[in-house]
Parts: sequence; C-alpha cells; structure tokens
Amino acid sequence: MSAVFDYIQTFSINRDRVNNSAEVMLTSIDLYFKAKPSLTTNASGSAKPSVTIWLCDVTPSDGPVPQRVVRDSISIIDYELINTTANASSATRFSFRNPLVITAGKSYGLVIKFSDPAFDIWVNKQGDRLVDESGPTGTPSPGAQSRFDGELYRSNNTNGFLKFDDRDLKLKINIAKFTGTTGSVNLVNKNYEFFSFGTFSGVFKGGESVYQVTANSTGTLSVSSTSRTLTGTGTTLTSLSTGDKIVIESGGVIDVLTIERIANTTSMTVDRAPSFTNASIGFSVPPMGKVCYVSYPSKKLHLVDSNAANSTFKFAAAGSLKGQISGATATITSIDRYTIDGFRPEFKIGNPSTSTYSVQYKFANTANNIATSFSNLENQKENKVSEKSYVLSRSDEVVGSNLFGTNKKSAVANLTFTVSTSNTNLFSVPYISGDDLDLFMHTYDVNNTYTETRGGIEDYDTEIDKNGLAKSKYISIKYQLEEKRYAEDLVVYVKAYRPFGTEVRVYAKLQNTGAENESFDDKAWTPLELKNNNDKYSREDDERNLIEYTYGLPQYPAIRYNIDTTFLANPANNSIGTSSDVSANVAANDLVRLYDPSIPQNHEVFKVISANSTAIELNKLVSNVNIPTNPSVDLLKYKTIAFNNIASDNVARYYTTSSNQEVDKFNMYQIKIVLLTNNSYSIPKVDSLQAIATSA
Repeated sequence: MSAVFDYIQTFSINRDRVNNSAEVMLTSIDLYFKAKPSLTTNASGSAKPSVTIWLCDVTPSDGPVPQRVVRDSISIIDYELINTTANASSATRFSFRNPLVITAGKSYGLVIKFSDPAFDIWVNKQGDRLVDESGPTGTPSPGAQSRFDGELYRSNNTNGFLKFDDRDLKLKINIAKFTGTTGSVNLVNKNYEFFSFGTFSGVFKGGESVYQVTANSTGTLSVSSTSRTLTGTGTTLTSLSTGDKIVIESGGVIDVLTIERIANTTSMTVDRAPSFTNASIGFSVPPMGKVCYVSYPSKKLHLVDSNAANSTFKFAAAGSLKGQISGATATITSIDRYTIDGFRPEFKIGNPSTSTYSVQYKFANTANNIATSFSNLENQKENKVSEKSYVLSRSDEVVGSNLFGTNKKSAVANLTFTVSTSNTNLFSVPYISGDDLDLFMHTYDVNNTYTETRGGIEDYDTEIDKNGLAKSKYISIKYQLEEKRYAEDLVVYVKAYRPFGTEVRVYAKLQNTGAENESFDDKAWTPLELKNNNDKYSREDDERNLIEYTYGLPQYPAIRYNIDTTFLANPANNSIGTSSDVSANVAANDLVRLYDPSIPQNHEVFKVISANSTAIELNKLVSNVNIPTNPSVDLLKYKTIAFNNIASDNVARYYTTSSNQEVDKFNMYQIKIVLLTNNSYSIPKVDSLQAIATSA
C-alpha cells in the first residue's frame, strides 16, 4: 500500500485482557463515521467513494510505517455500507477475510484511507463536549485515555505525520473468543486432469483454458461486445447452473464465459462481455480446465480446475482438446493418474503451547480406491509413501466408487487440533492459514528396465550402448590420466542407500588413446561387477543407512550361451576342431571363452576369425596351459566391453567398436551409474562415488 492515508491509530492488545495469550485473532474493527460525501458532489466522479483500512507495523524509531502492511489485513467498505450518525452510536464494521493473527502486547497501526475527503470520522478530543445518545452534553472530554496504548496520526502535505497527544479515534477491536477445545479439517487435492495425447497441432499456452470439443447446445445466442447479457433463441438455459462455463467462437476468436445469473430459458448474464458481436451464434458447455503442465516430447498435458462432474460430463480418451487462446489442438490417448512417490507438506500451522495437532493422509491406491486408513505424516519434511499411491484425474474421480467424501477425492490430509486448557476464557487456539496449505507431491522417474532382446540376443543390456532403457542415470566427466600413464584395472567405490528391491548398477567406458583413435563417445559401456556386499541392503526406513559397494571389471563378458558340441584344442595352433558345424552359432569377430568345465576359472577369451563345419579359427594361440584339449566353449554376449584378461595377469582388455581392434590398458575413462527399482516409491540413492585407475 502507499504511504498516503488519512488517519493512523496505533494500538496494542493488553495481554491481561485476553487471558495472557501470546497471540489473538482479530475478526473485525468497528469505526464510527460522522459524515460521508454526497453522491451528487463527490470528488471521485461517477465511481462511488469507499474507505479502506489495513494494519501496519510500528517501529520504536519511526512510529507507524503504513507501507509495511500486515498480511491479509486490508479491508474495504463500499459507500452504501458506511453508517453515519450524529452521536457516534452506530458503527461501520470492517471485517477481515480470515481471522487476523496478531501478537498481544505488540503495537500495530490501524491505517484509514478515504477515497473522498468528505468522509468524516468520530474523534475523541480533549476539551470537546462529550456526546451521548441524546446528543452533545455539557461535559468536556478528558481526551485520550491510552485505552489502546496508542496514538493518533494524520498525514500532512509532505507524506509526513502529524501526531496528536490530545485525541484518539472512537473504535472497537473485535477479538475472537473460542468455546471448543477440539477441531478437525480435511484438505483435498484440486481438480486435476492428467492426459497423454497423440496427434496435435500448435502449442498450448500455460494458464489458458483447454476444453474438450463437444456438440453445440440446443438453440443459438445473441451476443454483444458491450453487454454481459446473452439472449437465446430456442434455448433451454434453465438447464444450466450458475458457475457453468460456455464456449462461443467467431472468426477464430474463442470466448470462455462463466454464467453468473440465469433469468429464464432465453436469458442469462455472464462474467464479462464477449469479445465480439453476433446475432445468432452456437454455444457449447464442454468439460474444461487450465493448462498447468505440457510436455511435447513425452506428449503429456496436465490441467487444473477441471469442471468434470459426472459420468456423462467429463473428459474421455479419444476426445479432441482445444486451447482457448492458442487454438492448439490435441487428441487424448489416455486419461492418466499422477504417481506419488513422495511428498512434502508445507502447512502453515499456528500451534500455541497449550495445544497439539496431528496430521494424517490417505491417497488412492492401484485399484483407484482411497486407502482404508490414514497414515501419519510430518509437516514441512519429506515424506515417503509405503505403497503405490496416486492422485487421479478428476474425470476418473467423478466415476469412482470408493474415494474420499461426497466429492470423491483421491488425496486427503486430515488436521486434528486439541487444546489442553479450559474453554472458559480461550483466546488462543491452533490455526491454519488458508493461503499456506501446500502439499508438494513428486514422482521418481525410475524404472527397472534396462534389458531387451536386441539383434537376436536375449536380455541384452541396453546401457552398454547409447540411449539405454533405464530412466535414472548419472554420467561422470571424462577422466584423463597424466601423459604416458596407463592403467591396467579400474576399481569403483559407491556409497549408497539401497533398500531391498532396488539396484545400483555401475558402468565404465575405457580408452587407450595411445593405441587407437576411435571416438570416445562411440565406445561401449562396460557393466562392472559388484564385488562385495552383494546381498546387503539398506534399511527401508532410514535413508542415512548407507552401504559401501565395490565394483570392478568382469573376468569376461557375459555368456550368451554354451556351444553344445565336442571341441578339440591344440595349443600349438589357433584352431579348435569341432565335431559338428557351428557356423550358424559363431561368426567372425564374435568373442568366445575356452575353459575347463571342471575348473571354470581356468579360461581364456579369444576373438573368432572364422567358423565352419570342422573348426573355429581364433585370433591367437591358446596360451593357458590349464585349458584341456577338449574344452567347453561359450559364445560371449558382448564384443566390445572391457574385461580383466586372465591370460595377461588380469590387465584390462577391450575391442574397439568400429574395427574390433584388440587393446590392452587405458588412460581415459568415464563412469555411469544406473538406478533401478521394482517400486518407484522405494528408490536407491547414491551418496558418493570414487573411481581409481590401478595396476592389475
């Protein structure tokens, strides 16, 4: 508010008068007017004059500061509601939208601002004759009695103050006094719609009204850009209700109008004049809401303030959407629900020392039914749900059979207050602020999918390539070792919260820039093996229960399948004989593992040069003397990931993606962490990551 005012009366609430309460709630203030301007001569022109009040802060050094408005304290009274009396016997009440919580014993300023200087208010001035119901008396007033422990100010021509020590306003401050000692309130979700959409045209604008295109209602309307009254022909407007929204469109201009009054079947008044004039125009009454979120890559649209009401008046799959301002269109492919994996209540709750409160919640479950019982929550803290929970689209809520209350809501928080003292003289109770009741819900975009059948390979780890299927992942920067420094192995330490049903997978990308020049970004990610604490999980209820996990390179790439035939290996050459044709199972550049089936750790990995009906030609001689002449042979699933090569003291080896070049050691690496979960409300979290390039 501006610094311009007519009066400021400072005051404070004596704690002795309110049972020594620290806070009280002001419901209204009564002022007494002596006169108000004549409507034929008022200085405001055609607009009727009014009076505005508000409370402001008072400082010891500056006195009242009218610009520092106490929140929610502004109250305006129109001309017709202002009472004037010749003996100060009739009050004009300025009520607050919500009870105004103020501190007892603290000074406040009551600021009064007239829109017309002809307003006059009753002031008690020392020496003036007192007035009673019969009129002026012969008794002089003793003046200000510090009844409110305050002072009266008037503004001067320089926006300064004139303080009066001999007078104060006649006013009454009305404070709430309570009789009950318990109370309960239920808070529910707004009317949201969550859509997936298919074909679309244009771009929806945030905040604009979006409606589902429906057939026009019976009859036509005559509308004018200068009138809020719409006249119908052949209409049945009495079938509509106050608050309903109608849509009219002419020449590409779309108006969404709210019905304020229905006079009869052919006449109604709306909230504003239409944007155009048309003597005969069709109109529709469609389901609609306002855009609060839209994503074109994921084709998701969220609306708020949906007016869906029942099974016949709601949004539906395959429905056509249209934006009022943008004209954008889209086709609904599905009515969705918002998954709640966690939430943070930000409820502003006043809680005196003599009071307690509890907060509980219920959300809809997988079956679109509200939970059977309430669960406790912690205000202004992160809360986790214990089962799959959802906020439903309003179009699904209205057809639900087991949701909360008569309005069928899918999310509810219950606040219950209890006062421990007697209600005999109760001025201070718990309270909530209607403007500060926020419940911030969120969904973790985490899945449990990272494999698929690819290139005929079952359970192929897509995270080895670019754009894997896992949704939640972290990729580190590239690490370059010092010049002429090469590592032979990699060890990764991760400290993580990993509840049961979740997984933390770690991948590494390696390159030896001195031995090959393939693009680092094109190289494959190697799935690292979890070396310790494989079966150790964090406590579900304690995200501080962190466990350290160690990851390293595998001894060989994952096995695709065992080649089921008899082989004969000759250490003197690089060919292994076969008793059957394996050319359909093995091809050039595949990787195979030869090993002793009785001692599987005695193995060696080779690249295949060729395969035919009698032999598989390998890229080098069999060097592991522990491999028997009749080895088992596995076809490996991945060709280009890194592994610890047992044939060369476990030095890291990989094959390039483009040319299958065999490379040992590395001097550049990068780490990727992938988070997976069976239930999105229970997710792993990584606290720290440490990667060390080492010698083998």
